[in-house]
Amino acid sequence: MITRRHFLSMSAGALALFPFLSAHRVLAAPEKLVLSGPPAPLSLPLVRLAQQSPAGLPAMEMKQWRNPDIMRAWMVSGEAQVSAAPANAAAILYNKGLPVRLLDVNNGGILSLLTRDPSVKDFTDIKGKKVLLFYRGDIPDTIVRYLAAKQGIDPDADMTVSYADSPFEALQMLLSKRADTVLLPEPAAMAAVLKAKASGMELHRIVLQDVWEKVTGNTLFLPLGGTICQASMAEKEPQTVAALRTGIGQAVDWINAHPAEAAQQSADFFGLKAPVLQKSLETFPIRRLPAAEARKDLEFYYKALMELSPKLTGGKLPDDAFYLG
Repeated sequence: MITRRHFLSMSAGALALFPFLSAHRVLAAPEKLVLSGPPAPLSLPLVRLAQQSPAGLPAMEMKQWRNPDIMRAWMVSGEAQVSAAPANAAAILYNKGLPVRLLDVNNGGILSLLTRDPSVKDFTDIKGKKVLLFYRGDIPDTIVRYLAAKQGIDPDADMTVSYADSPFEALQMLLSKRADTVLLPEPAAMAAVLKAKASGMELHRIVLQDVWEKVTGNTLFLPLGGTICQASMAEKEPQTVAALRTGIGQAVDWINAHPAEAAQQSADFFGLKAPVLQKSLETFPIRRLPAAEARKDLEFYYKALMELSPKLTGGKLPDDAFYLG
């Protein structure tokens, strides 16, 4: 599981540019394609892609990173050519000058409010309540605050907000009845639901994707995850990028069609129990769009983040070159 410090560094100061980025080298076509990603649901498509080895792509290896500084170093040095990353972190990297391009976005890590409080039936019912969030000032916190503000709730005046250091801590506080209403990502939210059911605890879930659609009228899934590749790869190896795009799409289709097998094959990479991951995939299938196709709605998401914290996109919207077709 990614720690709070590492998650925050994906989206803020620790993604500041290393001085040597401007001197990045252009690489020849790799004999082996190295994919990378954090131990989080947004990496699932790449994990499966590496297992598939589809036609048109070289041999592949999937490497795990827990610190985004490692991802950055790998992408600059060529040790990895492709990586899963939070969609906003991809924008930060690009806006800070890192030579990357966005291949696609996905809904990995869907956020939900889970509550033991029977009076909380809808998102707006959190007004006047205590709510436990995680990663202060970053994406989970910002999305809750944005959705609250858009519905006339001042998060600082109308709610009592506290923070856990990680989703795992928030999960434990909910199950131990030290918190009534908490924010959790998938698959931790599914783990909470299953454990609560086994212990006789009644939980109500409010999926933030549903609230997002209601509040914004935007039907694109919250683009929490994405796939980036080296700019040199996009420019010099368009056939490889096209095959990669096709392969990721096929991987997503396979995962959605075979959630039990996908969970068994991927559970170790994420440090999860396969039944929890399977139930999460069955309930929330992976949704994915190519970057260029998602651009309009992705910019809407970026602008929403920037309303509360411009640093969450690197201070501006990425330009045309960021989005691959």
